[in-house]
Amino acid sequence: MKPSLSKSILFRIHWILGITAGLVLAVVGVTGAMIGFEAEILRAINPSIRAAVAEGPIAAPSKLIDAARAAHPGYNARNLAWEGDGEPVVVRLAKGSERGGLEVALDPHTAAVLGTPRGKDAFDVAEQLHRNLAAGPVGKQIVGASTAILLVLAITGIILRWPRRSSWRAWLTFNPKLRGRGFLWHLHSVTATWLLVFYLIAALTGLWWSYDFYRNAINAMAGVSGPMRRPGGDGKTELPPVTIDQAWTVFRREANDATRANFALSGAADAPVEIRYQTPTSPHERAWNTLKVDAADASVASRELYAEQPRGRRFVSSIFPLHSGGFFGLPGRIVVAFAALMMPFFAVTGFLLWIARRRNLALRAKAAASAIAPHVSERVPSTP
Repeated sequence: MKPSLSKSILFRIHWILGITAGLVLAVVGVTGAMIGFEAEILRAINPSIRAAVAEGPIAAPSKLIDAARAAHPGYNARNLAWEGDGEPVVVRLAKGSERGGLEVALDPHTAAVLGTPRGKDAFDVAEQLHRNLAAGPVGKQIVGASTAILLVLAITGIILRWPRRSSWRAWLTFNPKLRGRGFLWHLHSVTATWLLVFYLIAALTGLWWSYDFYRNAINAMAGVSGPMRRPGGDGKTELPPVTIDQAWTVFRREANDATRANFALSGAADAPVEIRYQTPTSPHERAWNTLKVDAADASVASRELYAEQPRGRRFVSSIFPLHSGGFFGLPGRIVVAFAALMMPFFAVTGFLLWIARRRNLALRAKAAASAIAPHVSERVPSTP
């Protein structure tokens, strides 16, 4: 196949898929950027909750849970999130087996209810749009297909840009002298080249949530036999207050360097209480150490450090940080959020380039027809 013909086919694939999935990728990108900085945004728009935290000894977890439930009757406690003694404690409440629920912030010292963080509902909607366009299983399939298309767009785009001879300046710098369609194409292609690696990582990791066969293959290669889920309360009973308080005391003694922790507030009656925590050396937000406390005698049943987990398990737990950029720290999150916010830019510029190309083809066809018409009329004999 001739190079020009192969590139022509790739070009058609690129613009057809771009126009098809562009709008979906724009929605997924903008919502993904929002979710990536959810904690910082909620903290910024809820300054009164953080400022209201008092000073003094930490209240017993059971007291915090009772205060949260008293403020929202009919709800059961599912999880307690601790971010340090100077930060509000967040208790997640839910009714029955619902997966969502409420997040109630409390003063860790006085157990005073500080309220439900304002803006959380907007982020819940953003998360649904990001995962499935808020359209259930059908939307999930559309998002999954669009994620796969992003992978194809990245690969075909770099092939279409691949020149026979070129310098790095032509690949990575803008040419302000260009005008019209040439400038638009240059802007589209150079920006995409800068962000190519991040789009490839986002697509390859995003497919992990979209397709079971892909997730199962990754898990199998990593040696992970089953899904890695967070502890939850579905089908479990609430832990007694004395068990919660004893487990918390053991946690504060055994993990005195912890900076944040998630405390499962429900479980089987004879199962150890599970607390997941992180320390200053934790590499990313999903790098959890696990401490299990025996409910009967408040002894340490087991401790599993993230650094000691099998390499495959650590890789699977890193898929979300790779997807969000958190694996590379704050700079990675910023770059990934920027790349996600650029999705609408590529959708718009790609569509404008397609319109400009169609217009140019129409003008060329019209010019060719006009050039042929006089010659045809000269050969046609006049009617006597």
